Parts: sequence; C-alpha cells; structure tokens
Amino acid sequence: MIWLLVHMASTILLAIFSGIAAWNVSRTYRATTKGKLYSRLRSSLIWMGISGLVFIVKVTAVVVLAASGWVFAEDKLAMQLPMLAIPAAAIVLFSIPATRAIRAAAVKASKEPPTAQERLAAAAPGWVFPVLISFVASLAAVVQALFIAQWPLQIGTVIAVWSVYVAVVYLLWIRQKSRYHRLVATGSPETGTLAVRVFRKLGVLLTVVLVSAVWFMLGAQSSRLAERMSMADHMHAHMHAHTDGISPQFVSVAELTGPRTGTPDRSFTLEAKKTMIALHSGEIKEAWTYNGQILGPELRVKQGELVEVTLINKDIEDGVTIHWHGVNVQNAEDGVAGMTQDAVMPQEKYVYRFIAEQTGTYWYHSHQQSSKQVQMGLYGVFIVEPDTTLPQKTADMAVVLHNWQAENGTTVSLGELNRLQRKIAEPGTLVRLRFVNAENLTAQIHISGVPFQVEAIDGTDILEPEDLIDSRLDLAAGGRYDVTFVMPDTVVGISRQTGPFAHDGNVLVVSPSNEGMPPDAVKGPIFDPASYGTPAQTMFGPDTRYDRNYTLVFDNRPGFYNGKFNFVHTINGSVFPDAPMFMVREGELVKMTFVNRGFDDHPMHPHGHRMQVLSRNGKAVTGSPWITDTLNVAPGETYEVAFIADNPGIWMDHCHNLEHAAVGMSAHIAYEGVYSPFEMGSATVNLPPE
Repeated sequence: MIWLLVHMASTILLAIFSGIAAWNVSRTYRATTKGKLYSRLRSSLIWMGISGLVFIVKVTAVVVLAASGWVFAEDKLAMQLPMLAIPAAAIVLFSIPATRAIRAAAVKASKEPPTAQERLAAAAPGWVFPVLISFVASLAAVVQALFIAQWPLQIGTVIAVWSVYVAVVYLLWIRQKSRYHRLVATGSPETGTLAVRVFRKLGVLLTVVLVSAVWFMLGAQSSRLAERMSMADHMHAHMHAHTDGISPQFVSVAELTGPRTGTPDRSFTLEAKKTMIALHSGEIKEAWTYNGQILGPELRVKQGELVEVTLINKDIEDGVTIHWHGVNVQNAEDGVAGMTQDAVMPQEKYVYRFIAEQTGTYWYHSHQQSSKQVQMGLYGVFIVEPDTTLPQKTADMAVVLHNWQAENGTTVSLGELNRLQRKIAEPGTLVRLRFVNAENLTAQIHISGVPFQVEAIDGTDILEPEDLIDSRLDLAAGGRYDVTFVMPDTVVGISRQTGPFAHDGNVLVVSPSNEGMPPDAVKGPIFDPASYGTPAQTMFGPDTRYDRNYTLVFDNRPGFYNGKFNFVHTINGSVFPDAPMFMVREGELVKMTFVNRGFDDHPMHPHGHRMQVLSRNGKAVTGSPWITDTLNVAPGETYEVAFIADNPGIWMDHCHNLEHAAVGMSAHIAYEGVYSPFEMGSATVNLPPE
C-alpha cells in the first residue's frame, strides 16, 4: 500500500514540478534583462532537478511494485515510464548542459536587455523541447493513472495512448520550431499585441472548457444504465466464449429453489417497515426494520432443519428482499432483486425455503439497493446450531457491529444501540461471542481481561484454535468471527477502540454480576487467520489442477457510473454491468486471484460459495484451513482462493463495502446453462445498485 501511494504521489508531483520547469523554460527567452534571463535559467535548473528526483522516486516505486507482481506495474512499464524516460534522457543530455552554458555566459545582475544571440540560445528547440515533452509525458502519466485502470492491458489501449502522445509531441515540436524561426526572422520575442495575446489565451481556455464539457456530458450519458436490463443477456455474451461448442440445456434461476413442499421445522415472519428510533446523539431518526427491531430478530435454527421465512413489506416504497449472507442456499432463495427474484413491494410478501445445512454464524439483509437499506437497518443475525446438545453452562451471544449516520455525527454500535451493555455469565461458563460486521469498513475488536480463542471464521470452525491475549481482531465488512473463552471471576470487556472503557455503544461488558469495569483495552498484535490453528488436508493443495483460473484486479479511479461522476471502484477495469462474468460448470474446481491495485479495502463476497484461502501475497496459508465467504483484500495485497462449483445458478461476486458495490464494483459467477428471467433498471421494481 505504501508504494502504491508513493507511486501515485510521485506521479502527481512530477506533473506539477515538470509543469513549473516547462513554464520557466518556455518563457526564458522573453526575459527583459540579462539578470532576469539568468534568474529564469537558474530556476529552470532547480525545477528540472526536483523533477528528476521525483522521477527517480517514481521509478523506484514501479520497480518495487513489479517485484510484488507484474499486474501492479504492467501499465506503468508499458506506457508511463517509457514516455517519461525519453524526455528525461534528453534533458540530461541536452537541456541541462545547454542551460548551464547559456547561464555561464549571462550577466547575473545586469539590467541590460539580452542580446539577439542570447535570446536565440534561450529559445533553441534543442534545449527547450525536452522539458516541454517531459511535462506532456507527466500529464499523460496522470491521465493514465487516474482514468485507465484496465486489466489485462490491451494492446489497442497501449497503441491509442502512445498515438496521442506522439501526435501531441509532433504538434509541440512544430509549434516550438515556428516560434524559434519567428524569433530569428524578427529578432523580437513578442508575438502580437497584448490584446492578441490575451485573446489567444482565452481561446485556448475556452477550447479546454468546451472539450471538457463535451467529454463530461458524453461520459455521463454513456454510463447511464438501461431502464431495463437482463443479466441473462450479459451472461450469454460471456458464455459463448467458454462453452467449447457444447450447447447446454438452459434452466431458469427461478427453478433452482429450496424444497417447495413439506412442513417446515422452523417458520419465521419478517415484516419490513419504517420505525422511528432514538440515537445516542439525541436525534430521532427513521429506520427501516424487520419487525420494528434494531437489529432485526435473531433467527436460530438447527442443522438439517427445513427453514421457512415469510417476508412481508409493509411500507418500504422501493421494495425489499432477504439475502442470506454466507448461507449457501439454492439460487432462487438468494434474495438478489433483479437476479434471483423481483423485489417485494409494499403490501406484498415472498416466501424463502431452504435446508440449513451449514452450522455457524451468518446474517441476513436486504439486497435491493443494499448500500442504502442495510444502513437504514434492514439486517439481522441468522445462526445455525449443530444438532447436538450444548454444554449446560454456555452463554451464546451475537454481537453485531453497525454505524448509524446522523445529522450531528455517527453513532457507533456494538450489539445493542446507544449504550454500554452488560451481560452476566457465571465463572466457569463457556462464553461464545458471535461477532457480525454489518458495516462497510473493516471493524476493530479488542477483548480484554481474559485469554480467548477464535473458534470459527464465517461459520467454519478453526481446527485446534490457540489462546490469544489482547490480540486485535480486524473483521472484514460482512464477515463474522466466533470468539470463545471461559468466564473468569473478573470482568471481561469488548471494545471498538483501545483505552479505558467508555459508557457508550462502543462497549460490551461481561461479568459475574451486573457491576465492575474491565481492564483497559490495549493495542495488541493483529490476529492473523493465515497462521492460526492446526493445518489439515483439504481438496485444494499445491498440486491441484483447476478447471478455471480467474484473476480479479481491483482499481479505483474518477469516472462515471449511471450518469453521475464519482470515484468508481472497478474489477478488471470495468464496473457493472460491464464487469466480468466468470463462467463455470457444475463440479469444476475454480481458482481466483484477487489483486488490489487501489487505495481502499475490498471485502470480496461471492454469493452461494465458500472460498478456501490458499495464499496471501505469495505466501501459503500455514494454519487451519481458512474458509471464508467474505475476504478483505487490502491495498497492495494479492490473495489466491479456490472453491468447487457445486451450487448452480447466477451469483453475485461483489465488494461488501456496499458503497463500492453501489458505484459498480459487482461481478457475477454464472453456471453454464443457467439464465435469469428477471430484469432490473429504473423501469422495473428491481433497482440497480445505488
């Protein structure tokens, strides 16, 4: 991450400093006195030197990034560095020696006008031109870094960028030669009256403004999502490239349901409705809730049970759904509006039915414009317990992390809303805390006063977990950790921050009685799932041959999404609906490589599948098999993961920072032969991500 930031900073600074150098060099010959000529030459040398140092920093950053993986540096090596290196070499060979020679002949404090020979030397294209081209190249590097986040890099893109660069260089060379010949012919640096020069500059400014306005309008218009779109069409375009001539038998996602008959073992009704709540800040805020609760009702079932959940929408105008986050339900039960079902509109209902096959901690939330609806409160905990009897002295608690945005600040909650929470557990009790991160960002959790173990990650148990003391848990957005400890005679504290325990929604206290405060939360080592627990043999190993290998490269850049200029987050250079469709066949072994070239964390969440993490930054996982459904990929990180394609359908694979998904960071995993009959868009009930 540091070198990504260094590279971006050096790219921008290089454009600024080389621009100052170009400004000084281009106006040197117009100096009114020999003293000013000397001063401008000195300034030119200084700014050329500063630009050179920044260029060296940029080259160093690219070399380090390339050592971390070719994908981090390929666009920089193919376009940015060569464009910058050519004028940099010319500056060293021609511009700097010429500047020194002219400066040596100039009189430092003279107020006399420069001679014609001195002006000609200061305007000579041979020393001015490389500095100007260096500025052009640095601008091209900024444009490429900010706006061209393509992967894999296409030869057509490289040719297009180089063509524009060469054309600008040629036009600038013609202009510079013309200016020099005019100076030779007239002996005067003036190029017209003051009015003419002002008019010319205004014309250039107006042209830039008009071109930018046209680009902005065309970019906004071309990015608008269709009023109706079908992911089936998008899928077919990708499928033709992967079917090897086989014509699959098509099946609708609507047919891929859970059991439609049989008496359910557990039945729940969730009513989505508007509810007024009071925040810790004192503000009264409208929330969207399931059954009027913040958070929604906790749903607990036993492994193997047939679960039936009836969703009723009372008054949420945009419609709602329920997505079972981390639960590998059948595709029709996945709750994605416009993909696996239509949104449930006011006064409508929808019934989900599935077998709870996986034990563990999960959660549910609406997947109709989820960035807005989860923030408003449409979420809850879903727990699948093993079909066994738990020890008698067990305290099992779900703790949900969520932030509420208010007009006068942010209310942070850990479990219940707005207040310090106390739970009572007798000494010797096995305490299980099920942490669920319902936020968009990684959440920090500090546990003080007792050794603890991370028992499970995203619903999958850790093999032989070890005791941790004061370790910080960094929980991915959408992710879950199950933490266990044996209750001591003293007070245990759980906090979102280090330091003394405050009386607010950041704190949960577990004690033998309803009193006392835990020791301060300290800044301990960060828990690392890659080296925790005992290794075990799995179906994925170093010698596994995969049927499909996909690479997902994450970038962020300024751009348009659905008619709005934004800071978009891309997968392989594209945003929804042009982001990749990863085609698979049932039974295949699939390997994915996640590479984050951007500056934000991206908790990647493929629906309907669990991933086994194979390696991080080229280093294999050495602990208990790390199985997850929400993997946080930090800036500069590379992960290799694998899964078996054993759940037919069309599945979202998106960043669970839902604000990122809302600006297009969403792809799909699609099984060949499966299509969706549903549509999304402003002309349907299924709204695109926003």
